[in-house]
Amino acid sequence: MQLRQWLPIFSTLLAVCAAFALLAPNSLKAGGPPDITFSDTKSLPPVVFSHEVHLGKKLKCNNCHSKIFKMKAGSADEGNALTMDSLQNGQFCGACHDGETAFSSKGDCKKCHNGG
Repeated sequence: MQLRQWLPIFSTLLAVCAAFALLAPNSLKAGGPPDITFSDTKSLPPVVFSHEVHLGKKLKCNNCHSKIFKMKAGSADEGNALTMDSLQNGQFCGACHDGETAFSSKGDCKKCHNGG
């Protein structure tokens, strides 16, 4: 096949890829996956994790998935307990919320434990 014959196929493929690249990030910016509520927080109010807030900080899904969290909702603490101790030891949310990358998981409890 000569280059002239491949050109329409390549152009179409390029247009489809460009459209996907433009539309996929915009659909995430429009809110992303639903919020996740962590309600097993003992005497403190629940923690509501907002994908929209994190995506608004220019983070991408692969910043957390699947290095820190699995993609399946409800699987965050399989094998390890999602506790304040684990966060403060750099696990789960504490991987970024260390006081340098993002605000620390120590201190102002109401910043996360706001019940939504």
